[in-house]
Amino acid sequence: MDINTIQSAKQTDGILVAPRGKTGWNAVFRFGAQFVSILLNLVATPYIIRNLGVESYGVVGVINTMISFMAIATTSLIATVGRNLTFAVEQQEYEKANKEISTAVYGLLRLFAISFLPLLALSIFIEKLIIMPPEVVVDARILYLLAVVAFGFTTISGPLGAAMFVRNRLDLFSGTSLARTVFFLALIVVLFSTVGANLTTYAIALLAGSILICFLHLRIHRHLLPGIEISMQWFDRSILREIIALGGWMTVAQIGGLLFLQTDLLVANRVLGATAAGQLAAISVISLQLRSLASLVSGLFAPNQAALWARGDQPAFSRYLLRSIRITTLFMALLVGIFCGSAEEILSLWLGQEFVSLTPVALLLTSYLVISLGILPSWNAALAIGRVKVPAVVTLFLGVVNVLLSIILANKMGLMGIALSGCIMLTLRNTLFTPWYISRVCNISFWAFWRELGYGTVYSVVFYLISITMNRLIVPDSLFQLAGSLTLSGAICLLLLFPIALRELRQRSQIRS
Repeated sequence: MDINTIQSAKQTDGILVAPRGKTGWNAVFRFGAQFVSILLNLVATPYIIRNLGVESYGVVGVINTMISFMAIATTSLIATVGRNLTFAVEQQEYEKANKEISTAVYGLLRLFAISFLPLLALSIFIEKLIIMPPEVVVDARILYLLAVVAFGFTTISGPLGAAMFVRNRLDLFSGTSLARTVFFLALIVVLFSTVGANLTTYAIALLAGSILICFLHLRIHRHLLPGIEISMQWFDRSILREIIALGGWMTVAQIGGLLFLQTDLLVANRVLGATAAGQLAAISVISLQLRSLASLVSGLFAPNQAALWARGDQPAFSRYLLRSIRITTLFMALLVGIFCGSAEEILSLWLGQEFVSLTPVALLLTSYLVISLGILPSWNAALAIGRVKVPAVVTLFLGVVNVLLSIILANKMGLMGIALSGCIMLTLRNTLFTPWYISRVCNISFWAFWRELGYGTVYSVVFYLISITMNRLIVPDSLFQLAGSLTLSGAICLLLLFPIALRELRQRSQIRS
C-alpha cells in the first residue's frame, strides 16, 4: 500500500493516531500558498525599497543575516526533533514522544534565556558591525532588538510545528507561513502609511508576525497530536543529550550552509559599502524565493523519507529518494530556465532601469541553482538516517573557503565576485561530494544521482532558450506584458514536462496496486 494512503483514525493507548496527510494534496496547497507568498513579496519589495531607501533596505538584509546566524543551533535542534518525534509516533512510543517535544520546547527556552542578554548587548555596537548612514543608527538598533525578541518566538514555534511534519500535514505549515506573510506585509503598509516608513515600524511588524506564527503552531499541535503533552514534567536530560548529539552536527552543517548563503550581504556591506549591499539584497530576492520553493518541494518528501527509514524499508527509501531528486531538479530547471531567459526584462520592469546593469550578477546567483537545489532531498535523507557528521564537516570547511574566496573576488570583481564564489563552491559540493556520500550511506549508484541532476541541467537549457525566444518575440515593455510572456513560456515548458509527469503518475499507481 502507498505510504500516503490515509488510514482510519484509531485509538491506541489513549493517544489519537490521526491520519497522515497526502503528499499530492500537500504539494497542491503548498504551491498555491507559496505562489501567493512569492507574489506578495515581489510586489512588496519595490514598495519597501522606495519607502526605506536602498541603504536602509540593505541594513534590514544584514540584520536578518545576523539573526540567521543566531538561529543555527535552534534550527538544527528543531529539525532533529521532527525526525525523532516521527520515529516515536511511527513506533507508537508515546511516552517518548511526550519527552521529545517537551524536552525540545523547554530546552530551547533555556537556551534562548541564556543567550538573550549577550544578544541584546550586541545592539550597542551595531554601527560598528554594519556600515550605515548615521541617521538610521537608532532605528537600526531598535530593529535589531525587536528582531532578537521575534527570534525567540520563532524559536519556540519550531518544535511546536513538528506535529505537522509527523502527520505529513505540510499544507497546514504552508498555511501558517502564508498567514504570517500576509499579516506582516499588511501591517507594514498600515504602519508605513500611518506612523511612518522607517526601520522601527518595520521591526514592529516583524515581531508581530513572529508572535502570530508561534500562536498558530501551538493550536495546530494540540489539534494534530492531542495526546502528546508539552509539560516540564516530561523534560528528560538524556533525551536532551540525544537531541544535542544529532542536532550538534546539524548545527555544524547549518553554520556551513550560512557561510554559503548568508554571508553575501555581510561581505558586500563591509567590502563594497551600504549601497552595494542594498543592491545585492534587492536582486537576491529572486534567488532567495527560488531557494524557498526548492525547500518547499524537497520538504514535501521529508516526512515520508523519515517514515520509510523508521519502518526499515531501505529499498523503498532509495527509490523514493531518487524520485524526489528528479522531481525537485526538474522543477528548479523550469523556474531557473524561465527566469534566466527573462532576467533583464524582469529587473528592468520590476525594480527599475537602474538595476539592469546587475543582470549578469542576477544570472550568476540563479543559474547554478538547478543542481545546487535539486540535490536537497539527499540532505533530508541524511537526517532521516542519522548520518550527518561527514556532510556537516565538509559543508563547514567549504563554507569557510567560500567566505574567503568571496572577499578576495569582491575586491577584484565587486558583486560579480561574490556571486561567482558561491556558484563555484556550491556546485563543487553538490556535484561531487553530496552524490558520492549519499550513494554510499544509502547503497545507491553514484551515477544514479548524476543522471537525475543531468536531466535537470539539460531541461534548464531548453527552458532558457524558450524563455529568451518568447521575450524576443513579445518584447515586453510593461509588467502586464512581461507576465504574459512568462506565462506563455511556462505553458510551453510544462508541455515538455508533461510526459515525465504522466510517467511518474503511472509509477505511483503501480506502487499502490
